Amino acid sequence: MRRRALVLTLVGLGVLLGAVWGVKTWRHWERHVTTDDAFVEAHVSPVSARVRGTVVEVLVRDNQQVAAGAPLVRLDPRDLEVKVLQARAALATADSRLRVAAAGVPMIDESTRSQVALGEATAAKAALGIDSARRVLQERRSRLQARRASVQAAQADVTARQADLERAALDRGRARELLERALVARQEFEYADIAFKTSAAALEAARQRLDAAHAEVAQAEAELASQEVAVAQAGRQREEADAVLRDARSRRGEVTVHSAQVASAEAQRAEAAAALREAELNLEYTTITAPIAGRVTRRTVEAGQVVQPGQPLLAVVDVDSVWVVANYKETQLAHVRPGQRAWISVDTHPGLVLRARVDSIQSGTGSRFTLLPPENASGNFVKVVQRIPVKLVLEPGQNGHALLVPGMSVVPVIELR
Repeated sequence: MRRRALVLTLVGLGVLLGAVWGVKTWRHWERHVTTDDAFVEAHVSPVSARVRGTVVEVLVRDNQQVAAGAPLVRLDPRDLEVKVLQARAALATADSRLRVAAAGVPMIDESTRSQVALGEATAAKAALGIDSARRVLQERRSRLQARRASVQAAQADVTARQADLERAALDRGRARELLERALVARQEFEYADIAFKTSAAALEAARQRLDAAHAEVAQAEAELASQEVAVAQAGRQREEADAVLRDARSRRGEVTVHSAQVASAEAQRAEAAAALREAELNLEYTTITAPIAGRVTRRTVEAGQVVQPGQPLLAVVDVDSVWVVANYKETQLAHVRPGQRAWISVDTHPGLVLRARVDSIQSGTGSRFTLLPPENASGNFVKVVQRIPVKLVLEPGQNGHALLVPGMSVVPVIELR
């Protein structure tokens, strides 16, 4: 009986312990979620060549720790050094062309401005000259008309004096006949003779005045013809001045042309400077540096190898900044929120537990972002619980010795509350 009672007691105690353990386990997993589909991730920066060249030196070993910007590989720089020299020579030539073009613009601008000013002054002077010549021409026409009127007056005077002479001749003839008949005194004849001589003298004077008037008319006509020639010359000078002014104004367009040449030279200079910068950058690219601090992995480059732009040479892994991507079932994420605490167990290091926290939950299942997402084209459908990646980040100082590296399997546990 005692033995049976002992056995029953032991069985009951075992059942009780199992129930307590089950309750505790159930309560634990009610407040925690875990998965074994979790892996360590990190920033992996591929390093590739940016220019074509021959590798002359590899400066790092596999798994070597390097700092950001540290030289990793050197290519033969001689070809690119020649291109830099060519680009510098092209830039110097472009600078020279720009200086020549820029120096010509002010000279042409000043020269054409002076020519325009001179042309305008010449045209204004020619305009004044033609106006003055026309006024003189009008004056000489008026003078010619006055001279012609003087000729007409002198002609009329000559006619009058001729009539007076004829009358005086008749009077003298009658007086002579009367004197011969002794009908008048000799004094009367002398008076008639004096009147005849006076009329003859007056006629001669009138004729001289007529000849002088004719000479003045001829002179006025000559002066008028000369002035007409002067007016025509002034007109031609005005036309020539206008033509010179138009030519000077048209040459102002050369300033625009030379300014365009300066702009073109500036563009060529900028292009040459850009080509030089590109050549210098390509020369700098012959020294391939580490994009980030980390460890060298997947080194495939060797000295003497000819590499092409974009060809992978090695990779640098940032082991100081790692995180965990845990693929939880969608049914486990009802109460998972960013900021919740988590613990991570690492398969490589049994017994090691690292503190972490939930950073974010991916907006989509893992299968949704695969290269070929699954589709149900046949109509047969079997519901499968999907997994959603959850990003867990380590608390500061948890990976101080770089215990975690990308690709490790881990088991995360998230505390829900």
